[in-house]
Amino acid sequence: MLRTCRRYTERRARLVGTAAAATALAVAGGTALTGTAAAATPGPTVLKSALLSPSDTGMTGAQSAAGGGVGGDGVSGCAALVKVLRAAPGPGTQEADFTGGQSGPLLSEQLTTGSAGRVAGVYAQEKAALTSCRDLTLTSDGTKLALRLTPTHLVTASGAQTTATRMDGQLSGVPVNGYLAFGRVGQVLVGYMFFQISDTSPQLASSLYQKAVTKVRHTVATGGGTPV
Repeated sequence: MLRTCRRYTERRARLVGTAAAATALAVAGGTALTGTAAAATPGPTVLKSALLSPSDTGMTGAQSAAGGGVGGDGVSGCAALVKVLRAAPGPGTQEADFTGGQSGPLLSEQLTTGSAGRVAGVYAQEKAALTSCRDLTLTSDGTKLALRLTPTHLVTASGAQTTATRMDGQLSGVPVNGYLAFGRVGQVLVGYMFFQISDTSPQLASSLYQKAVTKVRHTVATGGGTPV
């Protein structure tokens, strides 16, 4: 779903006193929709406008067309989830990455689309992988972040399907808390990853995810795509 955010290391010097930590916290993959025969509905322009923005999140961020999935040994652990996270994003996929400062939080969102059948199939694969996994390890420049995965619920807008897990671990002795969610809003797949340091409350992650899904639903319904 979400591409690896290795560029975090280029834009942020340190997080919790470790230069590699920002990358390790933000590693993610791409949702594969390669092979979709029909033109995507909605298109890349609509998807881009449906992404969260800095004004939506209150954090510094940027939008872009998605690149490749996670490469090398960036993610390991549960094989099913690793396969999902390492998959290359489909054509036209758009993403946004945000940071709340040197101490976080960090947020990544990715939107992709395809035929109704293909989207349903990919979401089913993502849901099965996420619900079956209980551990995941993120690695960057030799720094490993081992995460315990616990199924959880993130508030969503009406009409959205969502599967989510809470991620807990420690980096340099500091508690790390995160949320990974896969959502489906009509013909749009939503990939969402959120990390915070020390704070264990799900409130911010949940409210931003709800905002993301609501924005997708509204934008697709009014921006020329298929209403959902």
